[in-house]
Amino acid sequence: MFHGSIPSPLRSIIYEHAGTWPGEDIYVGCSGNFTIERVLHARFGADRRIHGNDVQAYSSALGWWLSGQPLPFTLREEHQDVLGWLSPFLEDSTDLLATLMLGTRFLQWVGKTGPYYRRMLAATQDQWPRMHDKTATKLRNLTVRLGSYFAGDVRDYLTRVVPAEAPVVMFPPFYGGDYEAQFAPIDAAFDWPAPSFDELDEDGKEQIIAQVRDRPNWMLGLHIERPELRSQLAGVVQTANRGLPIYVYAASGPRRIVRPRQPVATIPMPKIGPDDELGDRMALHILTGGQFAAIRSQFMSKTIKPGTPLLACAVSVDGKVIGAFAFLPPKYAPDCAYLMSDFPVSWTRYRRLAKLIVMAASTREAQLLLQRSLSRRIVAWSTTAFTDRPNSAKYGRGIPGVVLQKRTEPAADGVHRYQLQYGGPLGECTLADALDLWKRKHGKDQR
Repeated sequence: MFHGSIPSPLRSIIYEHAGTWPGEDIYVGCSGNFTIERVLHARFGADRRIHGNDVQAYSSALGWWLSGQPLPFTLREEHQDVLGWLSPFLEDSTDLLATLMLGTRFLQWVGKTGPYYRRMLAATQDQWPRMHDKTATKLRNLTVRLGSYFAGDVRDYLTRVVPAEAPVVMFPPFYGGDYEAQFAPIDAAFDWPAPSFDELDEDGKEQIIAQVRDRPNWMLGLHIERPELRSQLAGVVQTANRGLPIYVYAASGPRRIVRPRQPVATIPMPKIGPDDELGDRMALHILTGGQFAAIRSQFMSKTIKPGTPLLACAVSVDGKVIGAFAFLPPKYAPDCAYLMSDFPVSWTRYRRLAKLIVMAASTREAQLLLQRSLSRRIVAWSTTAFTDRPNSAKYGRGIPGVVLQKRTEPAADGVHRYQLQYGGPLGECTLADALDLWKRKHGKDQR
């Protein structure tokens, strides 16, 4: 029901430290989705008053409702034609909050053109009574309550609202662009008294840290390590191998460290050797999650964030693994799967072995496995490449049917210059055909 962002180990650290804080009131800054408040409620129940703060529409709606205040949200006049059917679900405060919470899922499609957006809006409206009733029922059964909620800049909150001796806990969104964009559709569709606040520059971040630390009991979570706070480091939480660590600082209390553990499993096949020549029979082998995680960690670029695939396969030639690929389900086009990963064994003599993995992923055999996984027809694939060149050496040339669909500059990963969207047909050749073509066009390019 709530949007989650604070991992479970971090909640455990908050739960443990909160037990040492004196007094009756605890103040939370930058409440977001109220995960911290829910942790504190689980620890203390109604024995202590919890106070929240934020500036976003979604968070303010939750905060006002949890503190028993009215929700001053009204549907904007310009959206009455498209969203007027929501009116019966805006009258009661709980119904209004349920509508706003569900709005984070579908308001992003309002005003956009295309069959996908029309289908999604129509399906939402058709299922709305059931979805809304389910969400409203969960809200009415919720036991978490706030002593107060302050909609405004957290610096004003710390200065004007929070008593000097009261415990403060905060995980400020110092990199909040994605967080703000996630709830922007609510601002576009609904009129509400949005508080004024200053954008956080470096001086603003330093001011928040100083205001929090200037208290006898506090906890602060940051995505960057602060050497000057080393003596007050209470925990480091990293839940994924390539995820950003969260550094937890506190006035006092126990210290904890959480590191990721990725389940891996071996693939019961040998890998191609540095001097081995490719044979003549290519095959696909479905991988378990642990097997794919192991080969991905060994050969995939470390700059690419890992994901959980729908279908992962190893590619072998004459019984030796030469690489792997993985697909995600279609998102926009219902018959086009997303090729999330494809990589070769890196130590071979063949410079263009990566192209063979892409070709194997687009074969009739791969199409059959995909269609069996999804129980629907899949006829195409797409993928994204990040590079400093205007074209990808792997996807750009020598693979039949592959086209560059979109080029974006700069790339969204913040590292490369270009973000390239490629796509191609699925199932137009067999594994045997792909291997034969690759040998003729690319197999002679060796180290």
